[in-house]
Amino acid sequence: MTDIGGLEKFAPRLHPAVLADINQWVGHGELGKLHARLNGHRTLKSFLDTWAEAIVARHLLRRDCELKLEVPTPGGKACDFQVTAGAEPFYLHVKRLDTQRPAHKRLTISSRLRYLERINRPYVVGVRWQEGASDEQMQRLVRSAADFIMHARVGDELLVHGDDGREIGGVLIVAPWEGPHVSLAIGLPSGFIDEAPRLRKLLVRAYRQFMPKAANVILICSSQAEEHEDFANALLGSHVERWDAFPPRGRRIAHGRAADGFWHGQRYPDSAVSGWFRLAPQEESLGVKLWYRQGSPPDERLHRTLDDLFEVPGDSAGPARAGE
Repeated sequence: MTDIGGLEKFAPRLHPAVLADINQWVGHGELGKLHARLNGHRTLKSFLDTWAEAIVARHLLRRDCELKLEVPTPGGKACDFQVTAGAEPFYLHVKRLDTQRPAHKRLTISSRLRYLERINRPYVVGVRWQEGASDEQMQRLVRSAADFIMHARVGDELLVHGDDGREIGGVLIVAPWEGPHVSLAIGLPSGFIDEAPRLRKLLVRAYRQFMPKAANVILICSSQAEEHEDFANALLGSHVERWDAFPPRGRRIAHGRAADGFWHGQRYPDSAVSGWFRLAPQEESLGVKLWYRQGSPPDERLHRTLDDLFEVPGDSAGPARAGE
C-alpha cells in the first residue's frame, strides 16, 4: 500500500480553495519546502502545526509580500518568515497551541440564567453546569451564583453542589467589562480551561527565535474562538482588582493586569507587537487580532503595514495595549 502524503490524508479537513493554492507550491524554491513539510506529516497535530504557517504564508502572498522561510539568526535559531511588504522587512514567528477538545453535546441553555444577566455588576461571568441538570438544580445554581456575584472579585470561583454532594455547576468571575450588568460566558461541563500559561510559554519560545536588531512579530493560533481572551491574559497579564488606582467614573473598583503577563514591565523588551488567530482548517479567512505594546510601539510604518496586511478595521476598538 502506497503511503499518502499529509495534504492528501488530511484533505477532508481542509478548505478546498486553500488546499488548491498550497498544492501549487510544488517546486517553488521557498514555498516548496513548506509544501514538502506538509506532505511529510503523518499525525494531525504535526500537520496542523505546519498548516498554521502555510495559511499565514498564503495570506501574505495574496497581499503581494515577498517571503523567505526558516531564516537563520546569529544565535543559531531560525525565524519562520522574513516578510517584505515595503522598504524594511520584518520577521514573523508563527506558533500553534493544540487545544483540540472532545466534542460535547450542545447544551440546552436554561432561561433561568437570564436572571444573572440583570445583576448590576460590570463583569464577564463564566457559568457551567452538568448536562442533564434538572430545573430544581438550575434554580439552586442560579440562586447561589447570584449571591456569589454580588460580592465576588475578578478571578473568584464558586462550585455549587446538590444535597447529595454532587457538583451541579460552577461560576467564575472572568474579567471586568464595559457594560453595567453581568455578561455571561458559557463554559464546558468539564470545567473552566485557562490556556494562558501554555500560551505564555509559546510567546517565550517565539521570543527566543527573534532576529536581533530587527522588527519581530509573533502570531499564535489556537482552535477555540474564546481563546483570544486567554491570549490577551498571557500577553498583558491576568485581570486583577487595583486598589492603588482610581476607578473609572461610575465604578467603585479599578481593574488592571497582574505581573504574570509576557509584556509586564520591562520583560522581553524587544517584543512590541503580537497577534492571535483561530485556526479553523475548513475555513478560508484568517481573522488575526493584533496587540501593540504600550510605551514601546513598533515603527509607525510597520504599524500601518501590519494593520493593512491583517485587515485590522480602522473603526474597531483598536489594538489592545499592555496595561489596559
